[in-house]
Formats: sequence, structure tokens, C-alpha cells
Amino acid sequence: MNLTKNILQTVFSKGLILLFNFAVVVISTQLWGAEGRGFIALFIADLGLIGILGNIFTGSSVSYYLSQLGASRLSGQAYLWIFITSILGGAIFYFHENQQIALPFFITSCFFGIIAFHNSLFIGSQKINYYNILTLLQPALLLIFIIAFYFLFPAIGYFIYFYAQIVSLTVLVGIALILRKRYISKLKLQIDKEAIGKSFAFGWQTELSNLLQFVNYRLSFYFLGALSGTAPVGVFSIGITIAEAIWIISRSISLVQYSHVLSHGDTPQARKETMKVSLISLWASLGTIVILLLIPEPVFGFIFGEEFVGVKKVLLYLSPGVLAIAISNVYGNYFSAIGQLKILILKSGTGVIVTVLLSYLLIGKYGITGACIVNSVSYMITSVVLLVWFLKRKR
Repeated sequence: MNLTKNILQTVFSKGLILLFNFAVVVISTQLWGAEGRGFIALFIADLGLIGILGNIFTGSSVSYYLSQLGASRLSGQAYLWIFITSILGGAIFYFHENQQIALPFFITSCFFGIIAFHNSLFIGSQKINYYNILTLLQPALLLIFIIAFYFLFPAIGYFIYFYAQIVSLTVLVGIALILRKRYISKLKLQIDKEAIGKSFAFGWQTELSNLLQFVNYRLSFYFLGALSGTAPVGVFSIGITIAEAIWIISRSISLVQYSHVLSHGDTPQARKETMKVSLISLWASLGTIVILLLIPEPVFGFIFGEEFVGVKKVLLYLSPGVLAIAISNVYGNYFSAIGQLKILILKSGTGVIVTVLLSYLLIGKYGITGACIVNSVSYMITSVVLLVWFLKRKR
């Protein structure tokens, strides 16, 4: 019952997060135009890359070792690593990009790292409701402060976004500390050699898999831009964005299952439940895709602009791969929960190889359609890799 309840709560919260994020994108575009939104997008992308590095000690390694080592033994290296990676990101901005953004980047990166650490604590201790509260409040608070700062300080332009981000994250860190104290009364920061060794051994493999997955999902953008121009990339990116929105269902389900497996271990019951929730994810995602494909094509043009009437075709070609990922997200988190990270690296690495090979063959010749086929085939092949390894494990 708790598993079902957590899944429903997480799906609901992820849906609200999607709406808030969409509102932030629309408002920032309307207020600051393409140039301002582009600068913000690069800022967010850089945060994402630094976040992958930071998650070595603040991500799934915290959830995985929480019950064995305790929160205090994991906290010291997490906070130290947050500071180091944030300094690195701030220095890159200062010397190579925009000196005015270096300090906001450093502060934002620190706060994101602290929140990531607390989210991992909540997942590892099965406090999924706390995780949902933090992830839901993040875009909601950002939206509120962007609107407030726009009316208070309109002259500073798109820098409003960075200041709103800092203030909203400050509030969020305070909430995270309050929620943590409800079940961990006192956190003693420690630098523990054993914890560092175990966390690094687990964390670097997880984040290498995530980095390869990031490349697998985005590499076709660069091929399409180089071979077909920037306009097709815009249409293709909207289709990818909608596809990734569909994955909210599977990611919510797999996150709860991940926490459940961490708590109960690699048991026959856990494997049975993993297969069950993967089918739930499949059918829920299929229903969502069918609804989207039934929407008349002019509606997409009305929402995104006349240049984007081809989005429905993109969704159609991506659909098989989207459904495959809807299943494999569950199996991927299962392998992460039992520490079989080399399988995830193998899966992501296979996807990158397939994407590179097919991109050379198809994108130059077929444009957007070729890019859709590349991604869809890559998604399906990586999903098959996970499914084969899961069936081996089950036997």
C-alpha cells in the first residue's frame, strides 16, 4: 500500500513540477526574449554538468550507503565536495564566460548540492514525501520570486532570474534542514576515509553512466544542427521535451521502487515488484502517448508557433523508443539500488555508440526524421540491454 501511495504522490508532484517549469520557461521568454532565455539555458546546462560531478558524493551513493554508514559519516565529504565543485564552476565562469555570473553560479551550485544531498537522504530513508515536497517547491518558489523581482527590480533584466534562483534556494535549504531534523535530530559533519572510499567507488560509476546517458540523449542535437541547420533542431527539441515529459511517469515509479529495493534488498519479491511496476509504467506511458498523438497537428502550431507544426511527426517516430525507456527506467534504478553499476555503464555506453553510428548514416540524409529514428533505436537497444541483464539476474 505504501509503495502504491508513494508512486501516486510522486507522479502527482512531478506533474506539478512540469507545469511550474513550463511557466518559468514561458515567463522568461516573454520577459527577456531569445537572448535572455539563451543565456539562462546555458547557465542551467552548466549547472547540470557541475551537478553530475557533484553527485559523486551527494547523489545515489548517499542513498545506497545511508543504512550502512549513517548520515553523519556521509555528510562531511558531501559538503566538502559541494564546495570544491562549486568553486570549480564559479572559476570557469569567472575566467572563461561571464565574471558577473561567477558568484551567483557558485552560490547556486552550493545550494543545489545541499538540496541534492538531502534529497538522497530522504530517498535512502524512504521519506519520499519529503523528497516530493522539496522537488515541488523548487520551481514553485523560483516562479514566485521571478515575478516578485520583476515588479521590484525590472531594470536589471535577466539577472532577475539568478537572484530569484538564489533566494528561492535559500528558502528551500532552510526547509530541507527542518525536514531532516524531523528524523535525524543532529547531523555531525565527519570526514570518514571508509565512507569516502565507498561513496567514490559507487558514485563515479553512477555519474559516468549518467554522463553517457546525457550524451546519448543530446548528441543527435549537435549532429542535426551541423548537418541540417538550427531550425530543425528547434522542432526536434520540442518533440524531445514532450517525450521527456512523458517519462515523468516512469521516473516517478522507478524512483519509489529504487527506494523500496534499497530498503528491502535484492529479494525475489523485489524482482517481482520491479517487473510489475515496469508494466504499470509501460501502460501509463502508452496511454499518454496515444492521447498526445490524437491531438490535431494545428494545436501544436498554436501552442509553440507555426514553425513547430511538425512536432506531432517527431512524437510519432520517437514513440517506440519512449515506451522502451518507460520500461527500462524501472530496471535501471533496480540495478542502481543493488549496486550493479557496470551494467548501467554498459547500457549507456552502448547507446552512445549506436547514436554516433546511426547519426552519421541517417541524419544527413533524412534530417529530423533521421534524428528521431536514431534516438528511438538507441532507446530501444539500451532498454533491451537492461532487460536481458534483468532476466539473467531473475534466473
